[in-house]
Amino acid sequence: MLNNQRVNKREKAMAEFVVVIIVFAILMKVFINYFSEQEQSITTTGFTAIAQNFNNAVQVVHAQWLMDKQPKVVWLATLNNAETSAVTVNKHGWLDVPKRESILSTTTACETIWQLAMTIPMQFMKFSIAAISLRDQELGDYQHCRYLLPSGQYFDYYSETGRVSKVK
Repeated sequence: MLNNQRVNKREKAMAEFVVVIIVFAILMKVFINYFSEQEQSITTTGFTAIAQNFNNAVQVVHAQWLMDKQPKVVWLATLNNAETSAVTVNKHGWLDVPKRESILSTTTACETIWQLAMTIPMQFMKFSIAAISLRDQELGDYQHCRYLLPSGQYFDYYSETGRVSKVK
């Protein structure tokens, strides 16, 4: 009888252990699903903020261009005002890179425009941001840049009008 009690007690403990493992596995599955759903939302929100910062930088350059009476190069002060940086603009006052400069450079025109506008590398979280120069016959010499993540999210910059599209 004592042996039977031990066997029953062991079986009961084993059953409780299996139930705890099953409950734990279900909770982990729910957590992982919730996290992956939220990760997409976080990525979209963060990349949208980067697009807005890019747009703000473009607008600041254009405003400075207007205040400086429309020069070919706009000089912007850095955060500590210790030095200034030259930003190239097109005839409409929007961030752009002259065609001859982009041919001689090791970076694409769109990467150069990013570097002029942003103070951060082309990285977002653990992802690299790719810069693609799209050619449009209607734009002529102006740049149409697409900045995109590996997930497929992107925003566009049109140097002719200074327009930055929403994240898609």
